[in-house]
Parts: sequence; structure tokens; C-alpha cells
Amino acid sequence: MRTEIKNRKENTKLNYLLSLLPGDINAYICKYISDNPGKQIDEIRMHCGAPLCLISDFSNIKTDKIITKKHIEECVTSFCKGAIYACFNTIKEGYISIGQGIRVGICGRATVQNGQITGITDFSSLNIRMPKRIYYAGDYLFEVLEKENFSSSVLIYSPPAVGKTTILRELAYKLSNLVNPIRFSVIDTRDELVSGIEDSISADTYISYPKGEAITLATRTMTPQLIICDEISTKEEADAVLYSVGCGVTIIATTHASSIEELKSKEILFRHLQKSIFKYALGVKRSCNSNKYEYTLSSLDEKCI
Repeated sequence: MRTEIKNRKENTKLNYLLSLLPGDINAYICKYISDNPGKQIDEIRMHCGAPLCLISDFSNIKTDKIITKKHIEECVTSFCKGAIYACFNTIKEGYISIGQGIRVGICGRATVQNGQITGITDFSSLNIRMPKRIYYAGDYLFEVLEKENFSSSVLIYSPPAVGKTTILRELAYKLSNLVNPIRFSVIDTRDELVSGIEDSISADTYISYPKGEAITLATRTMTPQLIICDEISTKEEADAVLYSVGCGVTIIATTHASSIEELKSKEILFRHLQKSIFKYALGVKRSCNSNKYEYTLSSLDEKCI
């Protein structure tokens, strides 16, 4: 019988994940949690032939549990519910979504034909990222939007792993619980944003759709006042944002950049910034070893570009 962390509502997602892991990995993680009360696991990293590593409270913890090729294979099969081929489209993008907002990064050996990935074999590494609520993370963005009557688009930028997705998730929670709700769509390509808002009366969720297509579909068919979308990274996605804003929809999106200067230098977004599609850019930083967020709000009028 698999071990579970019991009687703690906040561990529902962890219990779900544990049910998918090989029994010895399950037991090892449960023992770690039991021996370290109050510690929260943020990531579980597995590399074939290397020790199991846990990321907890911003620290990398190397355990004495060695990960084998069999562990990796069992995990991938379990995460794909026994049908790896059904997850191929996301695996070739480097991840598997396993539900409840949990995303697994995956590495292996790619087969490439004509510049396109046609197969992945010899899975070697997994990085399981546990979503967690930081209840105040979306407050500042919500206040900015509320002052603008939810009519001004905002582009959030930061380096990877700072917390952009967490901010969007918390914003979706807050919008879902407004006394006077607004209509909004959530474009959740990696199944990370919608956990917890499934019963919302005002949120339309697009799960696993290509971002550009989902933005366009939502704009054409669901009459949203606002669209939330993570990580704009291609011309097609940027053009879909341009179309949607041109139809009067507010867009809240993210992109990778470490500064406003770097943001303005991004080729795929330059035309959109020139046209002031986004009224504001919101830079996000997080203090080392802390959940405290720091924000820099910049106006993106034509004079700034």
C-alpha cells in the first residue's frame, strides 16, 4: 500500500502525486516529510543514476536515494496513464501535465527529421514542479487592473522560475471570486493555471490548446472581457494577442525578460510594444530565499518604446 500524507487539506496535490510515483520513491518522500515537519516540497528532481533531489524552501537537498532507469520509466508510464504516445505532443515540448496543476519537465534522446522532433527515447531526467498558492502574489496586479476598470492590458516579465505563473494563478482565483464577476478566459496550455477555478461561473478555460489558436478562439466565441495567458514566446502567439486587443479584449500575459530594456529588445514583441498593445509592463523580482515579491510597473506608451 502506498504511503500518504494524511489529514492535511493543503497536501491534496502532493498525495495525488505520490499515488503516481513508484512505491519506494513514494515511501522515501513521505519519510522525508515526516522527518522534516513544516517543510514544503517545491520540486522533485530525478536523474538516472544520480541521487533523488528535493527542492524545499529554496534549498537543493540531495538525498541518498539513487534513481534508476526503471524509476524514470515507471514514472513516465504512470504520468502518461500507460499511453506515452498520447502525451507525445507535450513530451516533445519538454513536459508532461499530470493534472491538478502539476507539470513534469522531461529529458531524453530526440529523433529528429527535417528539423522536427519525431520521437523521444531513453528518458533520463524528470523535474516535478509542485504548484503552490502564494495568496498575496496576485494582489498588486489585481489592484492595477481594478484601478483601470480591467480595461488595460499588462505584460508581466521576469527571468524563469521567479513566479509569473503563480501570479497569474492567483489573479484567476481573485477574478473567480468577485462579487460582480467579469467574463474572462484562461489559456492554460500546460494545465498549470486552472486548478481551483473549475467551478467558476465567469472563467472559460482552454486547456492544452495551442496558445495562439486559443486566444483567437476565445476572442471570437466566448466574448471575454479579459484573457489570461502565460509565456508569449512566438510570433503566432504575439499576433493572436494583437488581434484580441484589437477586438477590445484586455490581455494579461507573461514573457521572459530580466529588465524593461531586454523586454523592449525582444523581436517578437517589438511591433506590439510600438503600438502600445500593452498599456503596462510589470517587472517581477523575488528576494533570495523568500516568497516576497517586488514589482516594477512601467507605462508602455509610444514615448517609451
